[in-house]
Amino acid sequence: MPSIVLRGSERCEFCNEFSGGSQNSYSSRYGVLARRRVYSTADFCIFPSLGQITAGHLLVTPEKHYCALADLNGERLDELEGIIRLVRTELVRTYGKCIFFEHGVRGEGSGGCGIDHAHLHAVPVAADGVMDILMREFGGSVIRRLADIDEVIKQESSYLFFEDSCANRYAFQVKELPSQYMRKLVAESMGKSGWDWREYGQEPELIATLERMTPLLSPGAIITGG
Repeated sequence: MPSIVLRGSERCEFCNEFSGGSQNSYSSRYGVLARRRVYSTADFCIFPSLGQITAGHLLVTPEKHYCALADLNGERLDELEGIIRLVRTELVRTYGKCIFFEHGVRGEGSGGCGIDHAHLHAVPVAADGVMDILMREFGGSVIRRLADIDEVIKQESSYLFFEDSCANRYAFQVKELPSQYMRKLVAESMGKSGWDWREYGQEPELIATLERMTPLLSPGAIITGG
């Protein structure tokens, strides 16, 4: 069974933030600002990432505490697919090319960014060369839907999910990874040295993303299934 904790858990930054708490990195940086959500449903929310790799960098997360998106049930995965389509459409329209990635953490010792609440990165970059590195390092399988991850990855194994700028999707079975492995790869693909979200303070890019994307991600635009 997937790991679930009560929202507001002190050990989870996102759960604390979602419940209106102040013991989280966003509140410590932006305590005077309103919450950072640009869109939310009963089960998911979208908000700008701390440590913007580039303006428009969003996270898509479940409201409840899961460690990997592939552990969501079928109905929620269908809703997530619709959200991904919406986010891709608006990021491409607003910024240009777009990629998605997730490190699905299943078990201790597999690395991560310090946040074990499942989150999908949506970044408006081309990320040229990242796919070649992932295939060289891990091999990988082509998938069509997020629900296919458990068909090509052992259910107890951590994984990387990557959707390239042409919307081609891949899953990679991984063991231990360096902290923020994918953030570093993507940042380096665009010649950027700063990739560690912990080292960022208040970011003009985050505020710009919040202001620009909130009116574009309207509730009526979400289409589930497909």
